[in-house]
Amino acid sequence: MYHRDNMMSNAVNQKPQGIRCRICTGCGLCPGVIRADSTMKSVQEGSTGLQVLVDEMMIGGELPLSGKDGMRLVTVDVGTTTIAMLLYGSDGSVADRYVSVNPQTRYGADVISRIHAAQKAEQALEMRRQVEQVLERGIRRFQKHLTEKEQLQMVLAANTAMTYLLMGWETGELGHAPFHAEHLAAVDTVLAGVPCFIFPRLSAFVGGDIAAGIHACGMADRQELILLVDLGTNGELVIGNRDRRIACATAAGPAFEGGANRGIWGADMVSLLARLRQEGILDETGLLAEEFFEKGVRIGNVLVTQESVRSIQLAKAAIAAGIEILLNCYGAEAEQVDRLVLAGGFGYYLQPAAAAEIGLLPDRLASKSVTGGNTALAGALCAGRELIMGKREQLMAEMQRIAAGTEIVNLAMQPEFEERYVAAMKINKNK
Repeated sequence: MYHRDNMMSNAVNQKPQGIRCRICTGCGLCPGVIRADSTMKSVQEGSTGLQVLVDEMMIGGELPLSGKDGMRLVTVDVGTTTIAMLLYGSDGSVADRYVSVNPQTRYGADVISRIHAAQKAEQALEMRRQVEQVLERGIRRFQKHLTEKEQLQMVLAANTAMTYLLMGWETGELGHAPFHAEHLAAVDTVLAGVPCFIFPRLSAFVGGDIAAGIHACGMADRQELILLVDLGTNGELVIGNRDRRIACATAAGPAFEGGANRGIWGADMVSLLARLRQEGILDETGLLAEEFFEKGVRIGNVLVTQESVRSIQLAKAAIAAGIEILLNCYGAEAEQVDRLVLAGGFGYYLQPAAAAEIGLLPDRLASKSVTGGNTALAGALCAGRELIMGKREQLMAEMQRIAAGTEIVNLAMQPEFEERYVAAMKINKNK
């Protein structure tokens, strides 16, 4: 027993070097997929050993982001949990950042809770004002960096529900079948006194943050088959290339952001379950060995309980089933995917081999994984650069092309989803 516990403790202590967040805020600090002229420039090895897609121009800080009229770029990711804002210097480097918990969380941790809360007009108004106040605080901070002649241009990405709440649109249609969304087009507006471009939504449950992700990794421009997986409270998936794309969303819950084990980051939890499985402490049904069933198993300073195992198990089954259905709808096998882009902070620190070990990702895709970082902010950066360089018409054409060429699959309407979901509950490798 000592030998086994000691092995597990050592496994926990083997953590990636560098900046480490217990719970991802989506602040954009993690390296990510940035493209220039529709090309992903190079691949580097990140602190996890996972390949990281980067743009060589960004590495050198040589991507101009100041327009001829002295415009400076602000990118914003309005997430369900976190609001992240970045200010770029004229040389393309990040000059400042502002990150805040989304104050709408008081109305519920998920979008459905907020959609229902927004049916009361006074609460809908309050939720809109809450996000506006966060944006105003960020803009006031950023304005201190400006010269007298400089102005700001904002580019914002958000899921559909967050966009509806921010714009003051009626959210009722998003909360019930057939989940229709009337407002899908890109929006030009003014927020916090700053001109703002808001990414188009793709459907009621696949939002502008995913459109930004598609834009960031150049999926609509490239021939190679890319699978974009954005894991968080909601899991959004997109497969495709310049010819055809299919997207879907599935509710993963809070498991990947800490879940039942708030003391440990979600990506680490995946690694721990993989090791428990390898050591025979966890069986394929998700049950801990009898000696650990009631009190859990302590690994280093982390207590892995049966509840926390189930939390990850439920979330990973939803994602795994979604990937299977998406591949099936596209008519592709896992080995035909050329590149798997793992988006978000969770994806940055996720060990693909561990994810494959517990069946979160198909085993055949693990070796093709690259980390995308915050692809919503990365896409906003790409779009902002085009706006500042006076390429608005090209940007709008690209957004229209992304929206028109992306088919949306409602997993709940797929007859095989429940069967695949139940099968994916098993904690073992998914070939």
